[in-house]
Amino acid sequence: MRLIKLLYPPKNKCILCGIKDPNLLCHICSASIPFIHERKCLKCGKGLSEGYAENICPDCLKENFSFHSAYSCFYYTGKGKELIHKLKYEGKLQVAGILAEYMAHEIKFENIHADILVPVPIHQKKLEKRGFNQARLICEHLSEILGIPMWDCLIRTRDTREQFGLDKAARKLNVIGAFSVNMLYNVNNKRILLIDDVYTTGSTVDECSKVLLASGAEKIYVLTAAAGINT
Repeated sequence: MRLIKLLYPPKNKCILCGIKDPNLLCHICSASIPFIHERKCLKCGKGLSEGYAENICPDCLKENFSFHSAYSCFYYTGKGKELIHKLKYEGKLQVAGILAEYMAHEIKFENIHADILVPVPIHQKKLEKRGFNQARLICEHLSEILGIPMWDCLIRTRDTREQFGLDKAARKLNVIGAFSVNMLYNVNNKRILLIDDVYTTGSTVDECSKVLLASGAEKIYVLTAAAGINT
């Protein structure tokens, strides 16, 4: 949390529970985040059930994702979900730094090698309403921590419905044709690490991956702070 303390001096209270603490996130809340410790699916990065023999989860066996592999730090529930909501819906921008620290650790642990970091974009209408793109904020911090350049090269070409509440089929349809690559950026032969806050069904990052690969990217990895729990 060294970088976070430099960018956001301690205010002596935890951002989640509000107790007095020199860190942005107290040790109790930090320990309560549901990190993914079990064996992970080699495709989506979600935890595999104990006793499950395959290395690919049942959901991914039914899919044909364009990205090479995805990784997440914790499940989108409990304190992990609260942390995302503090950033995304309450505008607590310092949370982006906390998430980036966790994600940087994941990159190093999984030994992911990428040439550039690319944030998943939001539409201009949503950007104007919210005031920021949480994926871009996280990506900026990651770029500083890891020394890997960030290219804001994806464009959201149309405003889509919120993915929340949509089933898997509807999520896929919702994002088809919703992204393009800014041709000012040459992604040819680049290994790209695509950054977002939450991985649920993979529809959004897969659509992003398709347009990046169509523009010449060599390989796409996905990294999110949180992953939805398979149902």
